[in-house]
Parts: sequence; C-alpha cells; structure tokens
Amino acid sequence: MPISRSRNNQHKVYIPSSARNNQYLLVKFPFTDELLAQHSQFIDRTSEQPYQRLYQQLAESFFDINNKLDIESGQFIANDKFSRIRYSPEKLTVQTDEQILFLYSPRNHYSQNAYINGKKRVRGISLVFLANGDNVRQTSAEFHKNVLIALNEFISVNHINKEQVRVCDHQHLTYDLFAKDKGVTGTQTHKLRTLKNRYAADEICLPEQKDVLTYAVVDLPVNRRIKELLNIDKSQDQPYQPLYDLISYAFIESANKQHLYEGAIVANGLTPIVRSRLEEKHKADGELQKLSYNIFEPNNRFTVLSAGDCLVDSIKFVIIATKDQKTNQGYGKFLNHVELALRSTAEKLGYINEKEELVVRLHQHLGYDL
Repeated sequence: MPISRSRNNQHKVYIPSSARNNQYLLVKFPFTDELLAQHSQFIDRTSEQPYQRLYQQLAESFFDINNKLDIESGQFIANDKFSRIRYSPEKLTVQTDEQILFLYSPRNHYSQNAYINGKKRVRGISLVFLANGDNVRQTSAEFHKNVLIALNEFISVNHINKEQVRVCDHQHLTYDLFAKDKGVTGTQTHKLRTLKNRYAADEICLPEQKDVLTYAVVDLPVNRRIKELLNIDKSQDQPYQPLYDLISYAFIESANKQHLYEGAIVANGLTPIVRSRLEEKHKADGELQKLSYNIFEPNNRFTVLSAGDCLVDSIKFVIIATKDQKTNQGYGKFLNHVELALRSTAEKLGYINEKEELVVRLHQHLGYDL
C-alpha cells in the first residue's frame, strides 16, 4: 500500500493556496479580399480612417453575440498587435507599438473593448474571450464549449471563411514557489490532466489535428542581491554576460538533474512567446522572443538567449514538457520536477525565500483550425 500511494503522489503537485488561475481563448482569422468584399458597404475610401466603420461593425457583432451567451469579457483587436493576457489583481491594459497586454482577474474584472486602427487594412483580426468566475479551471470545458457556440454564430453572421479560423485555448496557473515561506498556508492539489482528457470528460470532441503544448515560464527578478553575485566590470563590452552565464549554468545543471532538457533562458529583455512547431526555431522579433518547439522530437537542450551589454529586469526560464514528461495522469510529475530544479537553482543563488519571489506560471495550450 505505501509503495502504491507513493507512486500515485508522484503525479500530484501541491501548490500554494494563493495560486491564480486564468483562461482565455484567442481566435484569429485573416482579413482577406473575400471578407473585404462581403463588407464593402462599410468602407469609406474618402475618410482618413476608411476601415473604421467596418471594424466597429464587426466588433459590435462580436459583443452582441457574447452578451447573448453571457460571455462577459471579450476584446476585439483589429490593429495587427500581438495580444498577451496575464493574471493581475488590478485591471490594466498596456499597449506598445507591437503588442497589447491585458492584466485582469477572472473573479473581479469584466470588460468589452475594441482596439482598432481604422487607417489601415489589417492582416488579420483577433478575438479574445476571457473566462470569468471563481472556479475557472473547473469550468474551463464549459467555457470552451460556450465560446465555440459564440464563434460559430459570429462566423455565420459575418460571412467568414470557417476554414481560415484558428482557435487557441490558453490556461495558466501562476504562483510564487516560496509562498509558504512568506506565510501562505494551505495548498491546492493538481494532477494537471491534459486538456484533451479534461474536455473529453465533459463530452467535448476536439479535432484530430491539433497542437498541444505544456510548459512553465519562471520569472527570476534581477535585484540588487542578484547583481552583486559577481563583480560587474562595466568597462567590458558585455559586462553582464558573466552574470547571465552564472545563472544559466546554475539553472541548467539543476534542470538536467531532474531530467528536464528542453527550453530556454531568456536574458535579453524580450518577452518569450512559445509555440508548437515541427522545427525548433528561435527568433527575436521586435519586442518578442519567439520560441518554437517540437515536443515529439525534442533537441534536448536549453538555449541561452542573452544580451550581455544590457542589464535586464528579470531572467525568464522556459521549461518545455516533451512527450516523455506526460504521464497517463497528466503533467503533475513534470511540475514537481520543475519545482525541484528551481529550488536547487535558488539555493545555488543564495535565494532569500522569505523575501524574494520566484514566480512560476504553468501554461497549458491547445490550438486547432476550425
């Protein structure tokens, strides 16, 4: 009995009770000539913003359908900016030249907004459906199902080619690894089942062809204590590279001991964006660091992406769950190994657990074409 129970516990992860959940579905479709022709009556070529009315018409249709189905939070984006969604106790939307960052709490924040650039014909349109409520993870399948109903009506009403629509379901679990050291009591227990298995229990049939990806992103702040781990010689061309190398080596050594081999260390000030692709490929694109992985044919290495000539605010560890990290019960064992690797890394870096945060965000993604 003890052996069986021990093996079962390997597949469970116990995270702080203060952990936050959020879910959103991101839908994208191209703004094609055919779609333009369907809505040509809303285009005013004499205006400085010829596409403004058309985008507003689509946005109003989007919000009307959502309201009918009690989807209270949605964002319509027609400006070719990349959208990111993160949990935050305070509601905030930040725009840069290249991206929009939505910070929100599923429990407390509700909003419907359109982000439009009526001066240009955009390459594509994005619809963001944000989950709300106290039990986002438990109701994720129901939310996914409801979004599909809304999406199919939106496609039908606005004459959009269904074959060109991409649906991505994103679910995040975020917590401070050292929350207990700071006085947080209680835990949440998870097996972290795959989205496919969780949705199958609610009779949601997903397409055979789909992309799935589970990974962790860990944020290590570069505070004064971390900077003072080494004497930084600012007379050098790459004065901060030795610090990044020190941290990278400590992490990679700890990760490998837990049989974690796939991912990246991002220390260049860019925002890591992780995607499932046939070929592993990493590319800096403006404000974004694009990372692509094939979980079925991993390269079994951590790539260090750093800019030694500048001091970054934080270093990001990206840890990919490959096919070997998924068990019949889910990804609980994977996250346990991630935590062990991080605790070892923190110890090597002299972490002050009672004061310093090491925020872990587990991502479970599912993407498919309608």
